[in-house]
Amino acid sequence: MANETSAADSSFSEDPSPMPEAQGQAALLLLESLIHSLLDNGGLTKDQAIEAIDSAMQVKEASIDEHKEDERVSRKSLTLLTSMQNSIQAHSGPYDPSAQARTQQS
Repeated sequence: MANETSAADSSFSEDPSPMPEAQGQAALLLLESLIHSLLDNGGLTKDQAIEAIDSAMQVKEASIDEHKEDERVSRKSLTLLTSMQNSIQAHSGPYDPSAQARTQQS
């Protein structure tokens, strides 16, 4: 499925000289925050989150094997994905709706 969002809708379209490193850092931070939020609210299980990160890592490893990208960049990407995976693994406890309700009542 192709992304049908036009470039005009992109938040990066307003940046005349985008800095890929800054954009990548912001994107990773946002993604990791979103995963943690989904875990906190029961929208995603830890296993599902880890599976998604594993899938991304497999794509990167295939890119290295098939020489599709610079190996140094791909290995750095794998390191960042591993750090995110460790962060998700360390996420405490499963979603507990009763605990959520107690927090909101306090």
